[in-house]
Amino acid sequence: MASDEIVDNLIRELGDAHKTVQRRAIDELVAMAGSDNPVIVEKLRESIGSEDRRVRWAAAYALGQISATALSMEAAEVLCEAMADDDGDIRWAATNLMVQLGRENPAEIGARLLRLAAGGDHNARKMALYCIRDLQIAGAELLAVLDGAACDSDVHVRLAALSVLSRIRDASGEAVRIMLERMKSDSDAGVRRAAASALGNIQAASADALSALTFAAADSADESLARAARGALDRLEKIRLEKHHLEK
Repeated sequence: MASDEIVDNLIRELGDAHKTVQRRAIDELVAMAGSDNPVIVEKLRESIGSEDRRVRWAAAYALGQISATALSMEAAEVLCEAMADDDGDIRWAATNLMVQLGRENPAEIGARLLRLAAGGDHNARKMALYCIRDLQIAGAELLAVLDGAACDSDVHVRLAALSVLSRIRDASGEAVRIMLERMKSDSDAGVRRAAASALGNIQAASADALSALTFAAADSADESLARAARGALDRLEKIRLEKHHLEK
């Protein structure tokens, strides 16, 4: 078992400005916690309350590497903070841990993610939407959040919203309406293509969706959009045939 002095030194190194030092400290703490030193988990949980942002994040990340049970709801605020970080590696690592935490605490994390997806930081909004997608969160409140996110000034937030919409099951037609609006009028060509592709995943295509996709598929001025629309129409036809086969 490692001495208290060694453990305390490693805890301090969680806040080191050099990523290599910080990562080595995390790896060593994780290895020791996995052997015969449960005290490390408690020290890491205490470190989540540190005034140093780097320590807070490193402690939460280490707990996530130790086990699903080591990462508790106490880490949720730290993960939300990290999902807004300027460092993309930190954002994605925090997002993966938030999904892990959400599988254990669906109601609490789901509510927190919906608030984050409607919040003020564009990085946090984007990453929250990817968590929502992976956790398959549903409901009327989600549609309201997606409606706003699909019109966000940040193109990456709009794309994240479409990634959620491409998987959603919605009988009200609101999801289709949002996707159609993005395909028809978004200022970004990539968003228009993503919207067309997302429409190809819906289980019950409306007449409006089929008509809009057919029109887009013939658009000679935007061949990328036309290809995406044709691919969506092909997938919708496959869905229709599979459904017909099952009903026989």
